[in-house]
Amino acid sequence: MAQAFSYDFSTAGTPEDARRRLQGILTERLRRPGGGGAASNLHREMRLSRHTPTSLTYRPALRVPMPISIIVWLGRVLSAEKVDVTFSPNGGDGQTRVAVSGKVGRGGEAVADREFWDQALTASKWTQ
Repeated sequence: MAQAFSYDFSTAGTPEDARRRLQGILTERLRRPGGGGAASNLHREMRLSRHTPTSLTYRPALRVPMPISIIVWLGRVLSAEKVDVTFSPNGGDGQTRVAVSGKVGRGGEAVADREFWDQALTASKWTQ
């Protein structure tokens, strides 16, 4: 069963700057959502599928075109797994509202956890 989630955060800068700063970090984190190696994340990976100046969309990734991988990937696609990240102004004080929402299936619970996103946003402060 898929698990839906939605969180709001605040970060410094304009929405466009925040998206540029966070895109690489989020893409890497969603490539290895369980924190382990490539083998442990093989069927949990997400890829950046669409981006605009103020949004990012991630969908399930298919890395190994083998029968079992294709079946797992197709199941994730059919259950509408995805992650959307939108950036919008948060008042006039140079802050940006970061809205994270999505749906992940069994095994992707780490991505649905607020702590996963807190850590990703905290990591972005050190890479500016």
